[in-house]
Amino acid sequence: MFFYLFVLKKNNTFAYQIDNTMNTTTNFMDLKIKSPIIVGSCGLTSDIETLKKIEQAGAGAVILKSVFEEQIMQEMTKNVNMSDYSYSPESYDYVASHTQEQSLDKYVNLIKNAKKELSIPVIASVNCISASQWVSFASKMEQAGADGIELNMFILPSDVHLTTDDVERFYEDTIQSIRRAVSIPVSLKMSPYFSSLARVAQKGSWMGISNLHIFNRFAQQDINIDKICTEPANVFSTSGAFPRTLRWTAILSNIIHCPLTAGGGVHKKEDVIKLLLAGASSVQVVSAIYEQGIEFIQEANDLLKSWMQEKGFETIDDFRGKLAVEKNDKSSTFHRVQFMKYFANID
Repeated sequence: MFFYLFVLKKNNTFAYQIDNTMNTTTNFMDLKIKSPIIVGSCGLTSDIETLKKIEQAGAGAVILKSVFEEQIMQEMTKNVNMSDYSYSPESYDYVASHTQEQSLDKYVNLIKNAKKELSIPVIASVNCISASQWVSFASKMEQAGADGIELNMFILPSDVHLTTDDVERFYEDTIQSIRRAVSIPVSLKMSPYFSSLARVAQKGSWMGISNLHIFNRFAQQDINIDKICTEPANVFSTSGAFPRTLRWTAILSNIIHCPLTAGGGVHKKEDVIKLLLAGASSVQVVSAIYEQGIEFIQEANDLLKSWMQEKGFETIDDFRGKLAVEKNDKSSTFHRVQFMKYFANID
């Protein structure tokens, strides 16, 4: 394949025209997508018109805003009072189930409408705290036509009675339940809070998931000293989170057995290229779109294509993982050397 770079002279300056034939397709959840840039679950992905703009800007796929188990259960509690049906438990069970169905219908309709309007993959996202509810939600998402399901496993290890084995077992049980219940691809979005993150990630990739997504972001809190109360901190990520994402992308990409999506702290267009070099197959963005606009997607795609053109790469696979940690037993030595090199020049 040959690439042509046209140089245009305008107002005595030179501008480089990007070769739009550059191949930026990649693998995401066993799906071939045209761009490695994925818009993650957020408020923007719950609106059809915004989803259409995201596709037009060049996103490879979209992950719809998550549906929460607590959200469903709260609606059931609010609308259905057990005391009203004390004479007939069967009636209560039916009405409670119907209330749950009605709430899920809104999400099901979002999936159906998105599939009608978009040509890129539409991924449903479910956020639950019990394995039984995951199965129920996931099956409905598949029936609605979702191209895949993202399991947002949101477990903050703050319970002193919860062991590391308990947390890992919950992940394993949930993945197994979902894989038995659905036939569409499943992506696991996981937390960085593990005593042995690399082992857990690798083990999860052996269990039949089609994609591993690092990392989900827990709600941040701040303290208002005037009102003496807690309040939400900034909901957006910061660029300070990016080095952690970059490091773990480089560590995990060669030891897991499925494609890797990296996200967290992506605020610069160059970050997309960096994560691909570290071994990611796709990159999730959310905060950058809120802060810089949907045009961030096109700008990042354009930079990726021009950079590939400059470096002589024809496809993403030509350079993906070039800076990943090698798959061997000496990775800890590698990181120790990097630490020493960094601090050697600091007095």
